[in-house]
Amino acid sequence: MINKIQYFLINNKKTLSVCESITGGALSSKLISKAGSSNFFKGSLVVYNDEIKSKILGIDINKIKELSAVSDKISYEMAKSTKNIFNSDYVISTTGNAGPKNYDEISKTGQVFITLITPIKSITKEYSLDADRLENIKKTVDFAIDLLYKNLIK
Repeated sequence: MINKIQYFLINNKKTLSVCESITGGALSSKLISKAGSSNFFKGSLVVYNDEIKSKILGIDINKIKELSAVSDKISYEMAKSTKNIFNSDYVISTTGNAGPKNYDEISKTGQVFITLITPIKSITKEYSLDADRLENIKKTVDFAIDLLYKNLIK
């Protein structure tokens, strides 16, 4: 699937950037695993901490505390800010609670949000995962790549 994504983006002269929280860089690593990635991949941000989500992305810290960083709205704000920073055609953000404990009193262990912004739409999906921490991160990466692949504009 990575080969097909890369082929599409390069041949259509489209760019991609990523903003990661739960995946901590694993998504970016997978997306650039093939030679030629510099032809489409603009960059990524790993904003694991709420303070950094606010400082780097400009998301109101009170909004993060009110809604939880693990929410559809914060996932969208992460993607939107990343699009503004990198000016990419496609942007993916990942946020969630990989476990084993709850991140806060609002989110649930295993709860994940992935937002994709394309040239014509934005999509935020929620997932409920119940594996261990590393498997939840791996699944989040796989879900993000699948979401991107299914929404490439031909």
